[in-house]
Order: sequence, then C-alpha cells, then structure tokens
Amino acid sequence: MFWGVRLGSVVLAVAFCFLLQTLALQVESSTDLPGIRLFALAGLYVTLAVSLNLINGITGQFSMGHAAFYMVGAYTGGALSNAILANNPSLQNPAGAAIMMVCGGIGAAIAGLIVGLPSLRLRGDYLAVVTLGFGEIVRIIVINNQPLGGSYGMNVRPKFEFVWLIWLLAIGVIACSRNLLKTAHGLSFLAVREDEIASSAMGVNVTKVKVVAFVLGAAFAGMAGGLYANLETLITPNTFPMDLSFIILTMVVLGGTGSITGSAVAAVVLFYLPEQLRNMGPVTGAQLAGTTLALGLMVYGLKKLADHFHGARSKKTGLMIGVIVTGALLSFVLGLGLAAAFPELAKRSFEANQLRMVIFSGTLIALMLLRPEGIFAHHEFSWSWVKSLTGAKTPKTEVSA
Repeated sequence: MFWGVRLGSVVLAVAFCFLLQTLALQVESSTDLPGIRLFALAGLYVTLAVSLNLINGITGQFSMGHAAFYMVGAYTGGALSNAILANNPSLQNPAGAAIMMVCGGIGAAIAGLIVGLPSLRLRGDYLAVVTLGFGEIVRIIVINNQPLGGSYGMNVRPKFEFVWLIWLLAIGVIACSRNLLKTAHGLSFLAVREDEIASSAMGVNVTKVKVVAFVLGAAFAGMAGGLYANLETLITPNTFPMDLSFIILTMVVLGGTGSITGSAVAAVVLFYLPEQLRNMGPVTGAQLAGTTLALGLMVYGLKKLADHFHGARSKKTGLMIGVIVTGALLSFVLGLGLAAAFPELAKRSFEANQLRMVIFSGTLIALMLLRPEGIFAHHEFSWSWVKSLTGAKTPKTEVSA
C-alpha cells in the first residue's frame, strides 16, 4: 500500500509536469506572451525558494547569497554545454539537459562546501555578510574571466525548452525537502533552528548539520542554474545581481520560514504578480490615489481584526473576506469621487508597467503587516490546514514542519 501511494504520487507529478509543458506551448502559440519562458522561470523560482528555505527556514541560518550558487550552476552548466553538447547532436535532448542540470548542481555544491566549512560556525548577521561577500566574489571572478565571457556574458548552445524537466526538478526538490523532515535526520535540522546550544548539548553536530543544509541548498540552486543557462542561451553577470538573492529571500519569508509548500506558492505568486502587471493598461491619478487609500484602510481593518477579534475562527474568516470585498468596492468609489473632485487628477495617467515594482513592493509591505510570520508560517499546505482556517474540527495529526 505504501509503495503504491508513492508510485501514484510520482505518476501524478510527472503527468502534472507534462501538462504544464502543454499549457506553455498553448500560451506561446495562442497569445503574444512567451509562455514557455514564463512557465520555465516560475519553476526555476520555485526551486530557488525551496532550496533557500532549506537553509534559512528549516535550519535557521541567514544566507543572503543564494543567487551566487544559481550563478555558479549556470556558468558550470553553460561552459560544459558549449564544450560537450554543442557539437554532439546525440546529446541535444532531455538526457543532455539532465546531465547539465546535474553538473550545475555539483559545481554549486562544491562552492557551497568551500564557503560553508569556514563560515558556518558563524550565525545571524555575520553569516549574512559572509554569503553576500561570496556572491560578490563570484560575480567579480566571472567579470574578469574571459573564457566565461567576462562582463559581456557567455552564449550557451544548444537551446533547451523542456518546461516539464524544470518543473520535475522543482517537484523533486519539494519532495526531497519534505521527506527529509519526515526522517530522524530532519529533526537535527529543526533542532538547530530552534536552539543551537541546546541541540549541541544533546549531541547534535551543529556545524555538520549547517554544512549539509548549505550544500544541499546550493546544489538545488545550481541545478536550477544549469537548466537556466540552456533556456536563455545567454548568461551575463548582470543576470544574477544581488537583488535576485533578496527576491528569493522575500519568497521564503512571505511563504513562511520553515514551510516548504509556502515557499513554492510564494515563488509562483511573486513571479506572476510583476509579470501580470506588465500587461495592465494605463491608470489615472484618481484611480491610483483611490486604490492606495482603499488599500490602506483595508490593511488597517484586517490588522484590527487579526489583533482584537477573539470569536469563532469561521466568523473571523468571514469578516476578513467582507473587509477585502469592501476595500475593493471602496477603491472603485474613491476613484470616481476623486476624479469628480479633482479633474486634473483624472486627466493625469500612469503606465502600470512603470509602476509595477512600486505596486509589487506595496503588496509585499501589506502582506508583511498582516501576517509577519508568512502566509503558511511553519505549516505545510494540506486540507486539514485549510479546514482549520474555517474553524472546522480536524483529526489531531501533525501538519507542521
């Protein structure tokens, strides 16, 4: 029975990956959107967020240089692809892409081991500074290395657009991280997160646990980089800026540090939101001001409910939905009112594409004010967790990481 469930899960995961490949091709052919690239990048961000969560959320470290491992994997896979696959048509297939993925993971794992062994005796802000410095070191090495293309970047051949393989990696990383926490080895990771001194006193090799988590997270990020190189076919140092590490860290925090499924959901949402805002039409100054005021009032109302309402959870959820609906209606009403009161404000228009990062940042601030512990906190997505939000009684089973 156990192996039957596992086998069924694997079959469903593979079917889901090929379904995404089909949807990406359909979007590509029926719209002006680059469907394959968008679906592929979403899967890569899921892998990056979950792999960083293994370090920051599950083991409790503070790494801020995850883009460096992504970069190491991309350049490792890209250089080997040019040397091996470009002139070997028999390997220009999913097997060749998988080989480059593994090579990227190995290269990043070695880099993670090199930076991890001397630095993971540090903790907190000190570790964050070390990982940031490592990211800059990698970037400078690439810029001054002409065989890797220097600051101009490196062309990679051949081009692979295997969306299903990218998402299969993402699901595999989620499964590996989840299964790790279900074993006795995973308890050591959680113990280090909760209290390093206490876990060390109980016999846990804290440094070893940190290094293992760091190497695993780096390897997963490197695998994503290995696939990214052949997807884009041109990688430059500017492709992996320091900002990218902050975006991945934001995905982990928003989803909930310690929540694997939370990181995956947050990665998709935070990738989709700025891309969707690209396609929005212009908005007037009145609409923008009305929406901003309504959003502020809505956040205030939701925060008050969260802090001061102590009734039934189902009633609390209903009130929160009511506040959100009221905020949406208020946004429309305020926009009309401001347009009538201030005609000049109605005439002024703004391109949503130019405001997309401002809207993105404002959304993040609102979410963090409402739920600073993240969307899922330390919990994993499950039907039991969804029922608990409505106050429904559920069997007493372990649903948290």
